[in-house]
Amino acid sequence: MSDEKTKIETKIETEIEPKSPIIQKKNGKNKVMILSTKSGEYFADLLLEKLGTDNFERVAMDRKQFAGGEEYYRVDVDKKSDLLDKTVIFVSSTAYDSDFLELVRVGMALSAYGTRRRIFVIPFMGYSTMERATKSGEVVTCKTNCRILSSIPKDGEGNIFFLFDLHVSGIVHYFESTIAFEVYGEQILAEGVRKLNLEPGTFMFASADLGRTAWVSSYSKKFNNTPVAFVRKTRKMEETEVHEVIGEVKGMHVIIYDDMIRSGGTLFHAVDAYLNNGALSIYTVISHFAITSEAVCQKLIDSKITKIITTNSHPMSQIKLVKESDKFIIVDASIPFAKAIRNYF
Repeated sequence: MSDEKTKIETKIETEIEPKSPIIQKKNGKNKVMILSTKSGEYFADLLLEKLGTDNFERVAMDRKQFAGGEEYYRVDVDKKSDLLDKTVIFVSSTAYDSDFLELVRVGMALSAYGTRRRIFVIPFMGYSTMERATKSGEVVTCKTNCRILSSIPKDGEGNIFFLFDLHVSGIVHYFESTIAFEVYGEQILAEGVRKLNLEPGTFMFASADLGRTAWVSSYSKKFNNTPVAFVRKTRKMEETEVHEVIGEVKGMHVIIYDDMIRSGGTLFHAVDAYLNNGALSIYTVISHFAITSEAVCQKLIDSKITKIITTNSHPMSQIKLVKESDKFIIVDASIPFAKAIRNYF
């Protein structure tokens, strides 16, 4: 893994005593406000649990849609001065364009109302797979969105963006004249793997394709350098055609890592490939449960996968099918975010 990743992981995992005078004061007027989009409320609540109510508080958002489709937002405070000189955390995955726009609009309003600093917690970064152009004329939407986020005024002590398990770590460098950090979920996902209670020497890590080799190797090292395997494939538009398995999987429990799942096509093909090559069972470790529909979730439940370990970074991790199925082990991504925020202060 890169030196940059190691440096940031060390920063996040090292406990630092709070230094900010805002955090040290314990009366309500000086508490850090935690806001969120509607779909981010569950994550903001979890974040507050980790940070504690002595120095942090949840503040509601009023929102409605007018008949013409225009959106209305309001931070639920009594008077304008309630925001003056405050530190505000805004929680929003950008899985949906509506959430992205709310983040930008509210972020700009927070700056205009005189907040001291703004911390944007983005558990899932939408459009992260559109980080480069592969065909002539393509819009690099991920870069465009990062530039839009960078345009939020940096009044006071500025803005900080915390992102989580990015599809490509270099995305943080698309932000301009602002601070962006990647928070890593490797530790909490590894704890999920330990809950499987697999005997050492009986399991290995693998990927669904050749795109996650560095991460597969990293997980392998966390478990005493287990063997690794990969799938060589070619993609034809929406269909994925799997070719060959690289690595010996016969007689092993295979744990497939991927940074996200959407339609599940790549994962399902990889599962078949490993089983056809003699794997005893298949488990998956997924950073972002970004499935496109509940039908995909049902396919996962009905699939040959034994257990799915994933985080709660994406709103789809909160659907009823996930909560009621024993196929899923959901680990809490608010834990590393809380550590990152504590370290910042």
